[in-house]
Amino acid sequence: MKALAGGLALLLAAGAAGAQETPEKFYAGRALRIIVPYAPPSGFDSYARVLARHITRHIPGNPTMSVQAIPGAGGLNAVQSLINVAPRDGSVIGLILPPNTTDPLLNPDQAKFDPRAFDWLGSISTETSTCGIWSDRMKSRDDLTTSEFIMGATGPAGGTAVEARTLKAVFGYKFRLVMGYPGIADIRLAIAKGEVDGHCALSLTTLKTEVRDEWAAGKIKLVYQSGLERHPELPDTPTAFEQARTTEDLQTLKLVLAPWTYGRPVTAPPQIPRDRLEVLRRAFAATMIDREFVEDATKLNLEVRPFAPEKMTQLIGELFATPKAVVERTRRIIADQ
Repeated sequence: MKALAGGLALLLAAGAAGAQETPEKFYAGRALRIIVPYAPPSGFDSYARVLARHITRHIPGNPTMSVQAIPGAGGLNAVQSLINVAPRDGSVIGLILPPNTTDPLLNPDQAKFDPRAFDWLGSISTETSTCGIWSDRMKSRDDLTTSEFIMGATGPAGGTAVEARTLKAVFGYKFRLVMGYPGIADIRLAIAKGEVDGHCALSLTTLKTEVRDEWAAGKIKLVYQSGLERHPELPDTPTAFEQARTTEDLQTLKLVLAPWTYGRPVTAPPQIPRDRLEVLRRAFAATMIDREFVEDATKLNLEVRPFAPEKMTQLIGELFATPKAVVERTRRIIADQ
């Protein structure tokens, strides 16, 4: 009994010491990580590396930060690792795929989490997603309803497949999906070989960085854009929402595409110590207006248009208030093989 009591006393003492540890002491010299859903080359990896280079200057204790890619399952592997494996002590954050925030609604068997409980730091930038067609057979958007186009995709839960299926169902596009590619880079290799015509979940950031020359040369035709309003750099590409024919179509499109409004969202695991969360949120906000960070991102053609964590929470709440009938319809659409 004495040994048990002594051990309990030591545990209680250790817990008290941990509770009294200041954020400054916790972060002093610590190695931090940021988890991303895609390995390089990808826009998520690029944003994460720029963030990692600069955010640590705004965290007390001079920590370091490395980037860890956990690909697979349409981004869900990264999210699941962040909330189920990573320590909830403020040493690990994640830059996650925006559509993963609605996966608990649309893919509940695999996504067993509630993004409304996440400790969001904010988003580095809003993003615009689209489908890109590399084929010369597409002369106008009308061709999408009369000719078949083969679209590459990663897995059934990934944005490359989900967005293509949604557009096919809502607008009648004759997309045929070829799935199973390990990553976006593999799909682009298939495009170069003529195996597929294009892919969805193609971000404006990617257009401006990884396929910049092809886009500038007019080799990529854009099907739509996901923003609630047209992006200034895509004035002639209609939004998916302005093409919606019914209220139900509009709600379905928003459920699938609106998360790109917070296109580069950064979060900590749920329930990390509140004082460390506040340190991370202040550091993130300071980094977004840090001149060196903005210049570094601009050199890489990465937009910095911060989205506040409060706005993220609000929009996610609105998406979770989507009528049940629309959620069920959208589930059927994205599950259609």
